[in-house]
Amino acid sequence: MLNIVHCNTKNKSLRMRKVPTRTSFCRYECVATATQSCHETLMRLCHSAFVIVLSLPLSAPPAAARECPVPEQLDFVVDKKIDRSERGLTQGLEFHDGKLYESTGRALGDTRINMIDLDGTVTALANLGDTVFGEGLTILNGEVFQLTWQENIVFVYDLEGNLLRQMPNPYTGWGLASDGEHLLFTDGEGQLRFADPKTFEITREIELRTAAGVSPVWMNELEYVDGKLYGNIFTSDWIIRVDPQSGCVEAVSDMAHLRSQLSAEELAQIADSPENVLNGIARDPQSKKFYITGKRWPMIFVGDFRQQGTASQQ
Repeated sequence: MLNIVHCNTKNKSLRMRKVPTRTSFCRYECVATATQSCHETLMRLCHSAFVIVLSLPLSAPPAAARECPVPEQLDFVVDKKIDRSERGLTQGLEFHDGKLYESTGRALGDTRINMIDLDGTVTALANLGDTVFGEGLTILNGEVFQLTWQENIVFVYDLEGNLLRQMPNPYTGWGLASDGEHLLFTDGEGQLRFADPKTFEITREIELRTAAGVSPVWMNELEYVDGKLYGNIFTSDWIIRVDPQSGCVEAVSDMAHLRSQLSAEELAQIADSPENVLNGIARDPQSKKFYITGKRWPMIFVGDFRQQGTASQQ
């Protein structure tokens, strides 16, 4: 099986090096004091590896492996963008009752629960400061669920941001979504887990797979839409769509074109840290529009995913 290079800028190591893992991927890590060029190199390595592993049926997977189709290519067509009144390190994003709810991480700021009006006004509902690193967010049965990265805590709030309870999570927290009954979450290692929203007890686990027969790691911010799961791939400009029943990656979308729609001032704001990658997917169930953003991006894009090549026909 092809040896894929992947990257990791969350966990720092002594120098840039290749790290073997339990998957078929190899990862490179950066030192905490690495230069901007080091991080940029990692981003390019990550992007190239991701394109390879999702686009090519490199070889027949083992007989015991699940067979998945070569993923469909999707275009994201932008209708408009919303300028935020305040930036946040977006880790989770969800549309609810005409507003966006956001979980932020503490890097370059605080861990918060924000509410974002569709005119871009940002209101902090809860602020945990730098005590934890906030991650994925979802809303189920009138409750807001927020993962933490390494603290093994799930916070549960009401819609006004009042803390209701906490639950233990035995895994690292990355992306979080809901299918209307369960919580679905990732830990960056190619697994999708289903959890009970009352206790966070794990009720099901499935391995994510591609047509190449390998697991796509670093699936981060999640959004459940019409029985499918959309997710950002950390450090890349790609969003994938997964069948949560089979674990197969069914569709991919290269979102790099969003950067071409930014002003010089907006690009400068994103360029102030290598952490400011694409991350944030929400969908309005009424209008069917998607809301797409990134970490500390000053705007949110609104639009649709369409089959590649059909955007100009609609």
